[in-house]
Amino acid sequence: MTAVELPPEIEVKLNPADQDEDGFVSIWNIASASTDGDLEQTRALAAQFLCFLCKRNCDFVVTSSTNAEYLDEWFERDTKILYDWNLDSEKVDVIAQHAEVPYEPFVSYLENQKFNPKTKYAPRRVDRVEWFQNQWSVG
Repeated sequence: MTAVELPPEIEVKLNPADQDEDGFVSIWNIASASTDGDLEQTRALAAQFLCFLCKRNCDFVVTSSTNAEYLDEWFERDTKILYDWNLDSEKVDVIAQHAEVPYEPFVSYLENQKFNPKTKYAPRRVDRVEWFQNQWSVG
């Protein structure tokens, strides 16, 4: 499989239908809107978002209690769910579809923290588990 090439400039976009009444949207849906629905690029961008947010220890990712339990159970069966966030890994799809962020603060955060889609962000395994278990809000 060839590496997915993301363009050097990504316009972070939102499909308004994906946003809930409180302004939250999944990381997957932001990545999809930003890549015009191209599956490989969506996955690659979602992986970049997840790794970037984890490296920065971002604390405004939320998920429902049902989704958190689902991801916890998956992690107990297969640790790759948190460890395999390569640009071509389907594990990214699962995490990114269950991780939600408030859209406007997310875009501001990316700008303020200087997110670059061409930079490789590679959080350590222990940091991924810590971030998921202690920084995500469940509710």
